[in-house]
Amino acid sequence: MRILQIIQKPQLRGAEIFACQLSEELKSLGHTIDFLYLFGNENKKLEFDLNFQALLANQSKRFWDFKAYKKLAELVQKEHYDIVQANAGDTLKYAAISKRLYNWKAKLVFRNANKMSAFIQSKPHLWLNQFFLSQMDYSISVSENCRQDLIQLFPKAKDISATGTIGTFDFSDLKAIEKSTNNKIWINVGSFVKEKNHSFLLEIFAEYLKEDKQNELWLIGDGPLRNQLEEQAKHLDITQKVKFWGYQSNAVAYIKAADIMVMPSKIEGLPGVILEALSCGKPVIASAVGGIPEVVHNDENGYVINEFDKAAYISKIKKVLSDQGLREKMSQNAQKLIQEEFLMPKIAKHFESIYLDILKA
Repeated sequence: MRILQIIQKPQLRGAEIFACQLSEELKSLGHTIDFLYLFGNENKKLEFDLNFQALLANQSKRFWDFKAYKKLAELVQKEHYDIVQANAGDTLKYAAISKRLYNWKAKLVFRNANKMSAFIQSKPHLWLNQFFLSQMDYSISVSENCRQDLIQLFPKAKDISATGTIGTFDFSDLKAIEKSTNNKIWINVGSFVKEKNHSFLLEIFAEYLKEDKQNELWLIGDGPLRNQLEEQAKHLDITQKVKFWGYQSNAVAYIKAADIMVMPSKIEGLPGVILEALSCGKPVIASAVGGIPEVVHNDENGYVINEFDKAAYISKIKKVLSDQGLREKMSQNAQKLIQEEFLMPKIAKHFESIYLDILKA
């Protein structure tokens, strides 16, 4: 197959990273994969062994960027792609308008990486998104929860959709970073944006320290709310216990050094960092949003919390951190789940099977 993957920009965000990882696996299966990013200059590329090119679209004109729509159509027609996959963000918008205007024949697959309903702000916004969805040939959602959400927004998706989760790798040979403390380490990996709910996480951690000061919170990532979160840590008087590591290219090495992952996100599809934590044998305590309950199972490899209640989080975190036997059991279960269901070669085979079924149909 000849496949074109469209991403929003060359950024290390979940949807883009997974698209690259999936594509490397598909290349190893003998398929031709090209990458197109909408926004950004031609010099900035992600560090993957893939063919990247820039559409040079105008983000401020994305609803009437006719030059970019035409350029996309010319590329699809010239390269005779079988599949064009739009990976979240504005990618479906550009692909849908381009296909409608220029009637290219490649199958348009929408990679649904989140609960779309959480971002719908009005009836006109809903109708616009329903138009974009009407142009797709198929949708692959990151979790069954997200697929059902998509069907609620666009009922026709019921017969042209599937669940295709993200995947991860076996990190058993990866070395953890050295840590100069005997404290229990909580870790969270993600952009500092409102949806990730870091402010609530700091409140949970500050409350927990009142009972047990032998803990540290490691925050891996960056984003627009960083200064605000650093100020909050000062206000809560926990700066000595919270480490803002910034963006780290080797985030998994930090995960391996931690004891638990805590993710009280408000909105998620299925975070890749949760699969990475499970692959490293780390119990996960997270909010029951998106596809998280499909991989984090209570009393087996962690806990999902239905409400944003500090006491509920503290209770489960305390249960895990105070029971070495429970942590070991959860660690074994976590790694077993990843080995059986979520390693990238198996995930890529699943996507390959979906693509072939789309082309047959």
